[in-house]
Amino acid sequence: MSAYSVHDIIHYSLISFAEYSPDPIYILSNDKKVIYANPVFEELYGWSMEELIQLDFPHIPLELREELAQMYTFIDQGRKLFALDTFRIKRSGELISVKITISPVKDPEGCIMAYVCVLRDVTEIKFSELKYYKLFNEANDPIFIYEQNPDGKPSKFLDVNEAACRMLGYTRRELLDKTPCCIAAESLQSEVDHLFERILEGDGMFVEWIQVTREGREIPVEISAKPFKLNGRKMVISISRDLTERKRTEEFLRYTESISMIGELSAGIAHEIRNPLTSIRGFVQLLFSHAVKGSEFHQIVISEIDRINSIIGEMLLLGKEAPSSLADYNLVQLLRQAVVLLNAQAHMTNIEILMHTSLVGLTLKGSANKLKQVFINVLKNAIEASPDGAEINVELDRTENMAIIRISDNGRGIPAEYIDQIGSPFFTTKSGGHGLGVMISRKIIHNHKGTFLFKANQPSGTIVEITLPIM
Repeated sequence: MSAYSVHDIIHYSLISFAEYSPDPIYILSNDKKVIYANPVFEELYGWSMEELIQLDFPHIPLELREELAQMYTFIDQGRKLFALDTFRIKRSGELISVKITISPVKDPEGCIMAYVCVLRDVTEIKFSELKYYKLFNEANDPIFIYEQNPDGKPSKFLDVNEAACRMLGYTRRELLDKTPCCIAAESLQSEVDHLFERILEGDGMFVEWIQVTREGREIPVEISAKPFKLNGRKMVISISRDLTERKRTEEFLRYTESISMIGELSAGIAHEIRNPLTSIRGFVQLLFSHAVKGSEFHQIVISEIDRINSIIGEMLLLGKEAPSSLADYNLVQLLRQAVVLLNAQAHMTNIEILMHTSLVGLTLKGSANKLKQVFINVLKNAIEASPDGAEINVELDRTENMAIIRISDNGRGIPAEYIDQIGSPFFTTKSGGHGLGVMISRKIIHNHKGTFLFKANQPSGTIVEITLPIM
């Protein structure tokens, strides 16, 4: 039979637990004064028991002293245990991250007679969390974390990174109030639940998807989604990759390939047509030269043959490769020449072409004649689209590595639904046009590693923006 009572055993067990605990422990009296600190506390923080009594909680940073009053309030309200993530300071001045648990010690009548405070150093854990959260937040691709809600559907986002906020235009708080369904394109809403089930059933999957920004813009994305378990909860981590540039590149490659194919085909057909067409024109002139009547028909037939010949000439240009040798040229001078040449035609309809630039000269490498052909073609289109008395503005500017030319008119403009079709073979909004001019111009600019874009002017008209790299 033991000589110790149950109370003695509990008493000595608690003392032994405090003395040999791997965590720092101190005990406060009912008046919130330190009455005990274990050896680990003294060793870790550097203050002895006597110093703790004299210095009034020296391990608590001054800016966190208000925490004390809040902690006592919670305990005095009857909580059996209170936990707090906070910071404490060592005698050396080193700040450490700690998790504090405070529990009240009560006498048989239920009155609080002391407080036991256990401080667990979680600096390494916090550092790991911070490190991984930093990786999570600084990832280039948007990341979304969510789980299954009680209805079996995707829950609201549990976490999102900065890239997700940037891509979709929401704040983090706004995104955490949304579900994967909220940011999916309307055409895909019916597929969200089925996709979520497939993700939960498998080990991971890739899928092309469309997400919608705050402004309603649709972004094609590739989603890599994988389920994982955390504290018994099945969650999903979803990484989105913006495919806008890839889709644009694929579309451009398809366009380039079709242009190349059309060019080869057009050149072959044009060569075959041009020779008999020349013979037909000659015989038409010969026939009508002996005819007494029909001179007006003679002019119509000849003009139509010449028009066919002009189209064939442009089809031949499609089959020509980019210039093999590039020469230096002055872009400012080249653009001024095109403006001067076309102003004569513009003045016939009381239209003025105005050039605006602060550049005196800008030397680039390329084929000056082909680029002049592009500028003349764009200016002719602008003249034909503009009403009498209008102005056409030609602006030339530069960034660090690009020359930017903007040619704007105030005509009827191009309907939004036709913008993407401009430059397609034989597509045109002009009466009597054949749609090859823009295609040829775009090909020339592409061969010079530049871009050729159509934009709507405000309040009316069209802007053609051409960029060329400064070598």
